Amino acid sequence: LGNIIGCVLSADVFSRFKKLQGSNVLYICGTDEYGTATEVKAMEEKKTPKEICDFYYKIHAEVYKWFDIGFDYFGRTSTEWHTRITQEIFLNIHNQNKTTQEEMTQCYCPNCDLWLADRFI
Repeated sequence: LGNIIGCVLSADVFSRFKKLQGSNVLYICGTDEYGTATEVKAMEEKKTPKEICDFYYKIHAEVYKWFDIGFDYFGRTSTEWHTRITQEIFLNIHNQNKTTQEEMTQCYCPNCDLWLADRFI
């Protein structure tokens, strides 16, 4: 419910508003199988991120349908289609020299064999 109120509902309202104005809008959302929240949940439940997303994707899709959220597409970040489009967008930006490369310091847990995201610190 917090996710719906926090970001999905307002984006849904804006998408519907822009569509009523005649704007070309594509409202896309999905299950992020590569995010920190998924990784944390998988570790808590002793499952893989894919197993977590297999389970929660169905629940989220049903909840969004029940709330009549008007996604044009609700998918998953692990699909071949998503990967291809994401790489095309990145390469397009990168080939226009609009990316930079920098080094950063990040915490590492040798016991977990894991580079730590901010929420782990």
